[in-house]
Amino acid sequence: MNKALLILNIVLLLALAYLYYAFFNSSKTVQPAAAPQQTSKASFRIAYFDLDTLEKYYTYAKETRDYLNSKNDAMEAKLNKIRSDYTAKVNDYNKRGATLSQTEQSQMQEDLTRLDSYYSQQQQSLGQDFQGEYMQKMLALKNKIQTFLKTYSVEKGYEYIFATSSDDNVIYYKDSVRNITTEVVDKLNEEYKNANAKSK
Repeated sequence: MNKALLILNIVLLLALAYLYYAFFNSSKTVQPAAAPQQTSKASFRIAYFDLDTLEKYYTYAKETRDYLNSKNDAMEAKLNKIRSDYTAKVNDYNKRGATLSQTEQSQMQEDLTRLDSYYSQQQQSLGQDFQGEYMQKMLALKNKIQTFLKTYSVEKGYEYIFATSSDDNVIYYKDSVRNITTEVVDKLNEEYKNANAKSK
C-alpha cells in the first residue's frame, strides 16, 4: 500500500510544481487590466490531509487493506503448502535413499524436480495475480478519494489539497490549521456508508 501512496504523493508533487510554474509564469506575461484582479494571495487556499490517518479510519481503505492482506495470506499459505510437500519428499528421500532401487530413486528425483518447478511457477503466477489486483484496488481507492476531493475543494474554496504521510512526506512544514483530515475521513465514511445503503 505504501508504494501506491508514494506514487500518489510524487504525482501530486509534480502536479503542484507544474501548477506553480504555470501560475507564476503566466502572471508575468499578462498585462494588468483596468479593473482589479479577483484572485489575490489572500484568497489562495491550501489544505492537507494525513494519509496514514485516512488509511486507519476510512472504512473503504480499511476494507481494501484487509482484503489485500487476506489475499496475500492465502497466497503465502498455498506456497507454504507446496514447499512443505517438497520438504517432506526430500526428508522421505533422505531416509529411504539407501534402500531405494535405481528406478525408485529416479522416480523420487523426478517428483522433487516437478515439485520444485511447480513451486516456482506458482510463486510467479500468484505473485503477478496479487500485484495486478493490488494495483487495481489501490487505484480504486485513489480514485474514490480524488473524486470526493474534487467536489469538496469546490465547496470549501481550496485550490490545492495535499496528502502527507510519515513514510514519504515531502512537505517540511504543515500548519495544523490547514489540516482537514478529520473532516475528509468523516465525509468519506458518510459517503461510503450511503453508497452501501443504496446498493442493498
